[in-house]
Parts: sequence; structure tokens; C-alpha cells
Amino acid sequence: MKKYLLLFWAAMTCMHALATDYSLEEIRDQWASCNIKVPNGGQSPDIVKLLTAFQDVWGDYTVAPVLKCAKDPRFTSKRDEEANEEIIVDRKNGYACLDNGGTDSGYMETCVWRRNNGHRLFAIRLGQPVDPEIEFVCFYDYDPKTSTLYPETGPEQEFSPLSKNNYIGYDLPRKGKDFIIREYDINLQSNINHVFSWDGDKHHFSHISIDDLEYGFRWFNPKETDYLVQMTKIAFISLPGQENGFFLLSDEEEDGMIAIAPYKSDIELIGINNPITYHKLIFYPDAVVTESEIYQYTSYAFLKDGYVSQIITEYPNQNDPNGKSRIKVDGWEDMTEAAAREKIKSLGQPLTIKPVWRKVRLND
Repeated sequence: MKKYLLLFWAAMTCMHALATDYSLEEIRDQWASCNIKVPNGGQSPDIVKLLTAFQDVWGDYTVAPVLKCAKDPRFTSKRDEEANEEIIVDRKNGYACLDNGGTDSGYMETCVWRRNNGHRLFAIRLGQPVDPEIEFVCFYDYDPKTSTLYPETGPEQEFSPLSKNNYIGYDLPRKGKDFIIREYDINLQSNINHVFSWDGDKHHFSHISIDDLEYGFRWFNPKETDYLVQMTKIAFISLPGQENGFFLLSDEEEDGMIAIAPYKSDIELIGINNPITYHKLIFYPDAVVTESEIYQYTSYAFLKDGYVSQIITEYPNQNDPNGKSRIKVDGWEDMTEAAAREKIKSLGQPLTIKPVWRKVRLND
């Protein structure tokens, strides 16, 4: 039995002699199929030795220039201004990368974490923006007893994006230990960062942060508004029949809640729920409605695939010249008050929304 196990292990281990050049699609689809022997790996191989072992098997074109620079033990970084490219080899922090500066060329990033049991967790992110657009990350456990990298499931394997239409990318740490899954939301036009913290053995989901969302959003800051507390949860809501949706933010107790969505090239507050100021949030198949008792208005934000197409505000205690409640209409297209009233009548029945909440940290 032991003989057969050794033969099986040998067959599953990719050796230097088998090295060839693979496309990114091939690496993405095959990297988890075999182990990688690290020549002279020892107890604590540095990032260059681990990256070299990976390259000996897969021969990725973005790794080659990094290892070429790393042949000089004194090399730390260089930037090519003309090509808008930077190469970093940080042996001290266990990190290396080829940053293409947002051009159409390929890129890579790699790092290593120390595990409490004496092993290492090695990760490498590979990608290119065109022909085809692709980005993925590979995780390996390095066992010092066998000097071998063993493919390992990472947080990205079980990750579920907030919206299926969002672009997914990854960030490995040069300093610190967090692994980040970047979800670029087309509607928010911002990165939603899913942060996974390190416990000495593996990564666990910690919270969400959102790039640039704090700018211009005064309602997120309890010091600058009288009707909201600190938002600590986020959920993506898709209404029936709509391909995309909007975002809900809430406090820890889910008493204060706001809905946000893109409107006229900006992200707008489209709904409020707060018992302190008597704002009530109601959801319909194609609208987010806020009834405000204390301010005496009802706001209807009509949605279409995640965007706000029309905002109609009704003031029941204010009459127009015809004796009807005053209506304010704003949107992408002109609409008469009569048409606005008909649109309100077409709301249908309210919906019961059950958000799937995730932790979020917003900057004050």
C-alpha cells in the first residue's frame, strides 16, 4: 500500500522536467490538479523560491520578468515610466508583483503567509485585461517536511458576489495579512471590497468596505445628520423582474436603514427607514417608497435594472391650484402631474424584503 501511495504522490507532483508555457486559461483550469515540488525548499523558503517553483511548472509570461529581476539579490523595485509598468520584489515582507499600471498587458501578484503549524500559505494572482479578460488566484499550502506546495481551496472558491453582473478581482497584501476580493459594482461605479482577515491558519470573512462611497454622502455620518446612526450592514436587493438592483445599508439593530442607487451619474439616497424621525421604507415591484410622517411627504423612487428612472414626491397636506395634493416630478424624462399620479397608482402590492446582510465599514 505504501508503494502505491508513493507512486500516486509522484504522479500528482509536477516536476521541473515537465515545465512548459501555459496560457492563463490553462493555468486557471489546471493549477489545482497537481502538487509542486520546491527544490531545496527547506523550512522557510522565501517568496522568490516559491515563485520560481510555480514558474518552473506553469511558465506564465507575467512571472518571467519578475524572476529575471529577482536574480539580483539586491533588487527591490523598478518602474518603467514609458510602459507604465512596475516590478516589485519584497523579500522581507514575502511579496512580489508585476503591475501593468492599468494598461492592456498582463499582471501578477504573489505573497506568502506564515502558518502557526510551521507551514506556509503561498498565493499568486494572475490576470490580463484583454484577449481574454481574466483574473484568478491560486492558493497552496507549503509543507516544509516534503518541500512541496499543495493546492488549497481559498476564500474565493465559496465567494458569492452581491450582484452577478459585477466584475470580480483580488488583492494580495504586501504589508498586513488581509486577503481582499474586489467586486466592482457597475451601478455604484466603485469597488466593494470583501475583506478576509488572517487567523494564523486561514482567512475568514471580516467586513466590507466601499471605495469612495464616503465622499458626498453626509447621511452616512451620524455627526452630520439627525436621522441616521452608523451603518454596519449592507445587502444587495433585486426586485422581481429586474436584472439588477439597489443597495440597503442598516445599523446593527436594523432600525435605521437607507436605500441607495445610481441616479443621474451619482449615487443617491432613494429611501429611508428610521423610527426616530418617522420615516418608513416600503418596497414595491419597481419602486422604493419612503413615507415620512413628521415631514409629511411620500417619495417614490422608480427603478429600472438598478438605476432610478423617476423620482416622484407627493405632499398630501399641500394642495395645487386644482385642489389636489402637490406633486414634484424629477427624472430622466418629462412627465406631467397627471401621468405621475397614474404611475403612483400602478405600484401594485407591497413586497416583503428579507435582506441577506454582510458587515460593512464606512468611513465617517
